[in-house]
Amino acid sequence: MNCKAMEKKELTIKNEFDKNSFINFFTALDLTIPKKIIIEDQKNSRTAAQNRLLWLWNNEIQKFMFDHSGITASAFDWHETMVERLCPTVNKEITLPNGETVSIQERTRTSKFNTKKMTKYLEMLDAYCASFGLLLPHPQDLMNAIYGKRNI
Repeated sequence: MNCKAMEKKELTIKNEFDKNSFINFFTALDLTIPKKIIIEDQKNSRTAAQNRLLWLWNNEIQKFMFDHSGITASAFDWHETMVERLCPTVNKEITLPNGETVSIQERTRTSKFNTKKMTKYLEMLDAYCASFGLLLPHPQDLMNAIYGKRNI
Protein backbone atom coordinates (compact mmCIF):
# COMPACT_ATOMS: atom_id res chain seq x y z
CA MET A 1 0.00 0.00 0.00
CA ASN A 2 1.31 3.44 -0.86
CA CYS A 3 1.92 5.52 2.30
CA LYS A 4 1.30 8.68 0.31
CA ALA A 5 -2.35 7.79 -0.28
CA MET A 6 -4.54 10.86 -0.02
CA GLU A 7 -6.53 11.18 3.18
CA LYS A 8 -10.27 11.60 2.83
CA LYS A 9 -10.92 15.14 1.63
CA GLU A 10 -14.33 16.77 1.91
CA LEU A 11 -15.09 19.98 0.06
CA THR A 12 -18.16 22.16 0.22
CA ILE A 13 -19.00 24.16 -2.89
CA LYS A 14 -21.26 27.16 -2.25
CA ASN A 15 -20.23 29.63 -4.93
CA GLU A 16 -18.20 30.18 -8.10
CA PHE A 17 -14.95 30.68 -6.18
CA ASP A 18 -15.42 27.32 -4.42
CA LYS A 19 -16.24 25.68 -7.74
CA ASN A 20 -13.10 27.07 -9.37
CA SER A 21 -11.01 25.97 -6.37
CA PHE A 22 -12.45 22.48 -6.75
CA ILE A 23 -11.64 22.42 -10.48
CA ASN A 24 -8.03 23.37 -9.69
CA PHE A 25 -7.87 20.72 -6.95
CA PHE A 26 -9.43 18.13 -9.25
CA THR A 27 -7.07 18.77 -12.17
CA ALA A 28 -4.04 18.43 -9.85
CA LEU A 29 -5.05 14.99 -8.53
CA ASP A 30 -2.44 12.24 -8.63
CA LEU A 31 -4.22 9.51 -10.58
CA THR A 32 -1.61 6.82 -9.92
CA ILE A 33 -3.91 5.88 -7.03
CA PRO A 34 -7.61 5.45 -7.90
CA LYS A 35 -9.95 8.06 -6.44
CA LYS A 36 -13.60 7.84 -5.45
CA ILE A 37 -15.52 11.09 -5.83
CA ILE A 38 -19.03 11.56 -4.49
CA ILE A 39 -21.02 14.71 -5.18
CA GLU A 40 -24.18 15.23 -3.18
CA ASP A 41 -26.39 18.07 -2.06
CA GLN A 42 -25.44 19.36 1.34
CA LYS A 43 -28.11 19.06 3.99
CA ASN A 44 -29.30 22.38 5.27
CA SER A 45 -28.69 21.65 8.96
CA ARG A 46 -29.20 24.18 11.71
CA THR A 47 -26.70 27.01 11.74
CA ALA A 48 -24.05 27.81 14.33
CA ALA A 49 -25.96 31.01 15.14
CA GLN A 50 -29.13 29.02 15.80
CA ASN A 51 -27.20 26.67 18.06
CA ARG A 52 -25.60 29.56 20.00
CA LEU A 53 -29.00 31.21 20.47
CA LEU A 54 -30.55 27.93 21.62
CA TRP A 55 -27.92 27.44 24.32
CA LEU A 56 -28.00 31.10 25.34
CA TRP A 57 -31.74 30.67 25.86
CA ASN A 58 -31.37 27.33 27.67
CA ASN A 59 -29.02 29.04 30.12
CA GLU A 60 -31.50 31.91 30.55
CA ILE A 61 -34.26 29.38 31.27
CA GLN A 62 -32.05 27.71 33.87
CA LYS A 63 -31.35 31.05 35.63
CA PHE A 64 -35.01 32.09 35.50
CA MET A 65 -36.26 28.79 36.93
CA PHE A 66 -33.70 28.90 39.73
CA ASP A 67 -34.44 32.56 40.57
CA HIS A 68 -38.24 32.15 40.46
CA SER A 69 -38.76 28.58 41.66
CA GLY A 70 -35.49 27.44 43.23
CA ILE A 71 -35.25 24.60 40.70
CA THR A 72 -31.60 23.55 40.28
CA ALA A 73 -31.84 21.69 36.98
CA SER A 74 -29.05 22.24 34.43
CA ALA A 75 -29.38 24.08 31.12
CA PHE A 76 -29.20 20.66 29.45
CA ASP A 77 -32.06 19.39 31.65
CA TRP A 78 -34.15 22.41 30.63
CA HIS A 79 -33.25 21.80 26.99
CA GLU A 80 -34.51 18.23 27.25
CA THR A 81 -37.66 19.39 29.06
CA MET A 82 -38.48 22.10 26.52
CA VAL A 83 -37.90 19.85 23.51
CA GLU A 84 -40.13 17.20 25.07
CA ARG A 85 -42.84 19.80 25.76
CA LEU A 86 -42.71 21.60 22.40
CA CYS A 87 -41.86 18.78 19.97
CA PRO A 88 -43.74 15.52 19.78
CA THR A 89 -41.89 12.28 20.29
CA VAL A 90 -41.48 9.97 17.33
CA ASN A 91 -42.94 6.49 17.57
CA LYS A 92 -40.75 3.77 16.07
CA GLU A 93 -41.35 0.10 15.70
CA ILE A 94 -38.52 -2.37 16.10
CA THR A 95 -38.78 -6.02 15.15
CA LEU A 96 -37.00 -8.35 17.55
CA PRO A 97 -35.19 -11.49 16.32
CA ASN A 98 -38.18 -13.62 17.38
CA GLY A 99 -40.45 -11.57 15.10
CA GLU A 100 -42.13 -9.65 17.90
CA THR A 101 -42.67 -5.96 17.17
CA VAL A 102 -41.95 -3.48 19.94
CA SER A 103 -43.02 0.15 19.84
CA ILE A 104 -40.64 2.70 21.30
CA GLN A 105 -40.77 6.46 21.61
CA GLU A 106 -37.78 8.46 20.46
CA ARG A 107 -37.35 12.07 21.55
CA THR A 108 -36.98 14.66 18.83
CA ARG A 109 -33.34 15.71 18.43
CA THR A 110 -32.78 19.38 17.65
CA SER A 111 -29.31 18.47 16.37
CA LYS A 112 -31.07 16.82 13.43
CA PHE A 113 -33.16 19.91 12.58
CA ASN A 114 -32.63 21.81 9.35
CA THR A 115 -32.52 25.62 9.49
CA LYS A 116 -36.25 26.04 8.84
CA LYS A 117 -37.30 23.55 11.51
CA MET A 118 -34.80 24.99 13.99
CA THR A 119 -36.11 28.52 13.38
CA LYS A 120 -39.65 27.27 14.07
CA TYR A 121 -38.49 25.55 17.28
CA LEU A 122 -36.71 28.71 18.47
CA GLU A 123 -39.85 30.76 17.79
CA MET A 124 -41.98 28.25 19.74
CA LEU A 125 -39.48 28.26 22.63
CA ASP A 126 -39.44 32.07 22.70
CA ALA A 127 -43.26 32.25 22.75
CA TYR A 128 -43.58 29.49 25.36
CA CYS A 129 -41.10 31.19 27.70
CA ALA A 130 -42.90 34.52 27.27
CA SER A 131 -46.14 32.79 28.31
CA PHE A 132 -44.74 32.24 31.82
CA GLY A 133 -43.00 35.62 32.07
CA LEU A 134 -39.51 34.91 30.76
CA LEU A 135 -38.56 37.33 27.98
CA LEU A 136 -35.55 35.78 26.31
CA PRO A 137 -32.73 37.97 24.96
CA HIS A 138 -32.49 38.58 21.22
CA PRO A 139 -28.85 39.52 20.53
CA GLN A 140 -28.76 41.48 17.29
CA ASP A 141 -25.79 39.55 15.83
CA LEU A 142 -27.52 36.19 16.29
CA MET A 143 -30.90 37.48 15.14
CA ASN A 144 -29.28 38.94 12.00
CA ALA A 145 -27.50 35.64 11.33
CA ILE A 146 -30.76 33.70 11.68
CA TYR A 147 -33.25 36.03 10.00
CA GLY A 148 -31.04 38.34 7.98
CA LYS A 149 -30.80 42.06 8.53
CA ARG A 150 -34.23 43.60 9.02
CA ASN A 151 -35.24 47.23 9.09
CA ILE A 152 -37.74 47.46 11.92
